[in-house]
Amino acid sequence: MINISLCGEHTISTQSLARLLQDEQHFNVLPVRVNQTPTQCLNECRQQDVIVYCVNGYSSTLIKELKKSHKDAPQVNKVLVMSMAHKHFIKKLFETGVKAIISYKASPEELIQAVKYASLNQQYLSPEISQMVVKTSSLSNFNSLSRRELEVTYMLANGMNVKNVSSELDISPKTVNTYRYRIFSKLSIDRNIDLYRIVSQEASYMLNK
Repeated sequence: MINISLCGEHTISTQSLARLLQDEQHFNVLPVRVNQTPTQCLNECRQQDVIVYCVNGYSSTLIKELKKSHKDAPQVNKVLVMSMAHKHFIKKLFETGVKAIISYKASPEELIQAVKYASLNQQYLSPEISQMVVKTSSLSNFNSLSRRELEVTYMLANGMNVKNVSSELDISPKTVNTYRYRIFSKLSIDRNIDLYRIVSQEASYMLNK
């Protein structure tokens, strides 16, 4: 029997995933926990085999939380559910001890597969996330951006303002604005809404190519 806890930032998504897993034989799914950080979730789920965590997007805070939770309880394997990813971020996420990464578009079979792999302490990437990793290695609008610029790009595209990004990355607002200017220049855009659009288009392109 695999004991599973689901928690995260997406209430509806987390509850939907829980329903998909509840009917699977040999899965014991505990009550859903929402609006919790990975550390908060772990504090209540130390006895579980697998934690499925739904996130809004990549951030430095997420990385720090995942590293801390892995250090505190390395025996609890984690499956991360996210909307989009870049190859640099996937590498960082796996380095935090995450065992499986899937997209919100993953099929029930892929979700079940991810949990099973994680429970065996093995790594798993859903096909959609795998495509993103492969295709960001080829021609992409984002290949001209540095790793730090990519981080700032995804944070701004996820709705964070300059002050939030400054706090997340522990750099000054002036430095964030410098990165923002470089990003806008390299991507030939003028506004944050254009950045959100181009990030969404990039993710859609990678999934449907």
